[in-house]
Amino acid sequence: MVNITINEKEGLQTVTISGDLDNAASSQAERSLAPVFDRTDCDVLIDCTELNYISSSGLRILLNIYKHTRSYGHTSTLKGMTEEVEEVFSLSGFLQLFKVEK
Repeated sequence: MVNITINEKEGLQTVTISGDLDNAASSQAERSLAPVFDRTDCDVLIDCTELNYISSSGLRILLNIYKHTRSYGHTSTLKGMTEEVEEVFSLSGFLQLFKVEK
């Protein structure tokens, strides 16, 4: 189960992901993240503080956010990853794409 909230403030969309972003939750997550793809004028901060697990389908969704924001000259930042989640991002090479905040 995954819970996604999006808040916007001063040219920044903050996406908070809680729970497990796995194959079963990917369709729901894509629907919940649609507002991110509607915007072309802001940076995106992905708060992973409460993200327990991410699968390859979850990584694909976040890669799409990265590609979307980058195509409009903006940045995507990952924040607050647990050691386990950070390891998945590291092994997949995603830490080289995104900005990272601790």
